[in-house]
Amino acid sequence: MERAESKYLEISTEGRILIITISNPPHNYFHPGFFGELHYCHELMLSPDIDAIIFTGKGNVFSKGTDLSAIRSSSRGLDLNTVLYGNEIFTSISRLTKPVIAAINGACMGGGLELALSCHIRVCSEKARLGLPEVSIGIVPGLGGIQRMIRVVGESKALEMILLGDIISAQRALELNLVSRVFPQKEFLPNSLFFVKTLLSTRKEAIEEVLKLVTLSRTEGEDKNILGAAESFIRLIS
Repeated sequence: MERAESKYLEISTEGRILIITISNPPHNYFHPGFFGELHYCHELMLSPDIDAIIFTGKGNVFSKGTDLSAIRSSSRGLDLNTVLYGNEIFTSISRLTKPVIAAINGACMGGGLELALSCHIRVCSEKARLGLPEVSIGIVPGLGGIQRMIRVVGESKALEMILLGDIISAQRALELNLVSRVFPQKEFLPNSLFFVKTLLSTRKEAIEEVLKLVTLSRTEGEDKNILGAAESFIRLIS
């Protein structure tokens, strides 16, 4: 396995699978510079040498998203352009014509879950906990989480989870179809890799066509709604 490291992301490959590990322990927060590194990774995702992408987290945490306390204490704060930039990258990931899998190895909250929701498929460890707790601290998910959560689990359950700030177990996430598989904590990444390799065992062109059709099935207003959520996020956090 080849490996290269950057400040917030570790990049490695397993055959033709690109593994992107969020590496900012202990919480794997999205700090300034994260989206720039993710943009670089997006270029790698487009490589003809890559057939699938796995996102996971360093240690026992996938990601707890943006460190809001750091943003609020910073003199620079957070501007709309940065949030829109993050949204643009997440949307680009969701439209890739090669499988993108979130291998959720632990806590996956806020922006971390929004990233996972932009992936085509989510698998998680039995110890994972997932949620969008932003409303409980007076803001809203700003990286497409509301729109994608509605699409994945339905409007009623998405509203309940978001308005209550629920943090749910791996088993509950499976019941809601928020994740498609739950693997034991031990050997979690090898199990996730085997799952992805199984997905890739069929004809490449067929996979690409299915993912194109999945993208076409999404509502035309989703991008506009994601933009509106980003604007609401900035307004409330300010």
